[in-house]
Amino acid sequence: MKPFYFAGLVLSMACAGTTACAQENWLVNPQEAIQFEGEAGFMAQPALRARAVMPLIDILQPESVPDGKLKAPFAIAVAFRPQNDAPIDASSFKVLYGGLKFDITSRLAQYTHITAEGFKLENANIPKGKHRLTLQIQDAKQRLAERELRIEVE
Repeated sequence: MKPFYFAGLVLSMACAGTTACAQENWLVNPQEAIQFEGEAGFMAQPALRARAVMPLIDILQPESVPDGKLKAPFAIAVAFRPQNDAPIDASSFKVLYGGLKFDITSRLAQYTHITAEGFKLENANIPKGKHRLTLQIQDAKQRLAERELRIEVE
């Protein structure tokens, strides 16, 4: 089996360890992380959105740690919560990487099943550095929810 890279994350899949094997499965490769400004705005406050009736995105894992730094490998789990008047539209899910919000949704969808309830990636391994992911989901009334996941690995 080949490794799966998610913004530099390596999921538990065996591979012969060749550079070619690793490079072909990157969701965001090192050059893209620089090109799309993966660390840009990492310390900035998230944009404030008007509080309206919209779906919610809960980040279940990784859990917050006191110094904000994680050790790899770790799990990423996300739950979607709809409002009473409209179900979640799982097909609207997007993952945007870095400051320039490079769309990596199709790359992620190859390796995890995204449902109206959410998704989970097991044993994600990410190299040292700061990574910012913007998660988006809409409900049947096309109301957009957005949540940032910032990961810093020591």
